[in-house]
Amino acid sequence: MPVDIVVGGQAGDEGKGKISAYLASKNDYAYSIRVGGPNAGHTVFYKDKIYTLKTMPSGFVNPRTRLVLGAGTYIITDWLEKEIKITGGGDRLIIDPNAVIVEPRHTKEEQGDARMMGKIGSVGTGLGAAVRDRIERKKLRFAKDEPRLKQYVQDVPELLNKALAKGRSMLLEGTQGMKLSLLHGEYPFVTSRDTTASTFMGEAGLGPKYAGDVYAVFKPYVTRVGPGPVAKEQTDKKLLNKYHTAGREVGSVSGRLRRVGEFEMGLAKKTVTINSATMLAITHIDLLDGADISKGTRSFTGSAKKFMATLEVLCRTYPNPKVALISYGPGLFDVLDLR
Repeated sequence: MPVDIVVGGQAGDEGKGKISAYLASKNDYAYSIRVGGPNAGHTVFYKDKIYTLKTMPSGFVNPRTRLVLGAGTYIITDWLEKEIKITGGGDRLIIDPNAVIVEPRHTKEEQGDARMMGKIGSVGTGLGAAVRDRIERKKLRFAKDEPRLKQYVQDVPELLNKALAKGRSMLLEGTQGMKLSLLHGEYPFVTSRDTTASTFMGEAGLGPKYAGDVYAVFKPYVTRVGPGPVAKEQTDKKLLNKYHTAGREVGSVSGRLRRVGEFEMGLAKKTVTINSATMLAITHIDLLDGADISKGTRSFTGSAKKFMATLEVLCRTYPNPKVALISYGPGLFDVLDLR
């Protein structure tokens, strides 16, 4: 069985947590894998509760799915322990021994760096400092060195590759988005690592031959919480209030109001190409006029119809992805599934 991958097509905040949770529930994956750091929160609305997850895979919603953190994961132990408690997923959690612990010194250093916190717009979790220490081969604490995580530590590459050999299915949940990729994003307004499907596979300990469908997640508009380019940034206070309230466009880690701009076709095409996206997942369609899917209609009018026509152009970009999922509300199953 292949490994399906969820990637962000914009500047993060596209709704990858919602899409990953939906896929985990519907596809009944044996494993839900997450990589990346606690600077990117994924939000899941499930059973009348809101879960903001900095580390735990969104696939926790499926009680049959085992939850995996790869070697490319950066962990703040206190935060992870809280997420284990609120999700109840501790008995299914597996952590690679080489996942890095973000220590208080990393957080303090990053928050004390005026350039990173100001010009670059870091959320100050300490991820960047921890990544830098890893690159410079400085002394670090890994999951295998953390007594509080010892019970969860296993050899993740060995576990996952053996499971693949037995035909087990997997979902790999990436973090952030194309604009923020250290390699392909809008440097210097980027994060401290690459944010593409190929890198996510490597961070999980998986080879490229196992890649299955790649779901590129987009909103009908672009948001970002920090500095950096935003095409035709919205300044109308009434419209911004709609995004910030009805659209919950507030950083789940930073707490900052997100800047809002128009959908960027060039960026979207770049996302499809670099990630070999086979599926498009659209969130927040309900913020557009003419998208009242909740009443059972599959036809769009107004700005929603115009945006769907835009997606037809995107689907002509190699490798020609199809519109697979359209999220029309915050609930886990508020999804029009076109697969």
